[in-house]
Amino acid sequence: MSRIKIYPPLLTLLLILTMAALHYALPRPLLIHPPFNSLGFVLIAAGVSMNLWPAWWFRSNQTTIDPRGNAIYLAQEGLYRVSRNPMYLGMLILLLGVSIYLGSLISFLAPPLFVWIVTVRFIRHEEQALLDCFGDEYIRYKARVRRWV
Repeated sequence: MSRIKIYPPLLTLLLILTMAALHYALPRPLLIHPPFNSLGFVLIAAGVSMNLWPAWWFRSNQTTIDPRGNAIYLAQEGLYRVSRNPMYLGMLILLLGVSIYLGSLISFLAPPLFVWIVTVRFIRHEEQALLDCFGDEYIRYKARVRRWV
């Protein structure tokens, strides 16, 4: 029996759809009311931007963006100076933006769930692969830059 592969961008989309469905289907205490919930759009835009820049950077440096692929370069510039996982951080910020926009308590369950799933299913494996590939250079980078922020 083969396992269904759900990668972080798809996980993000599924969580957004689930957040919206639960927001509209369940009685919901609102934590953030209009017009303040519109601030969520700022985070949504920031989250999308934080995914576009690294995607462009990886492609322009001819290294893989695929978490299953073999890295040929250890990114340490740009957003990678403040987070070892800026794309995952961007997805998290996007989810937080949607949570703020929806404003309901239930929608704020998705961001921590995303962090847990991505850490367990992707980041730990990617970190081991980077350690195997880059050794001491990755250890020094890991000591300087935090996993999320």
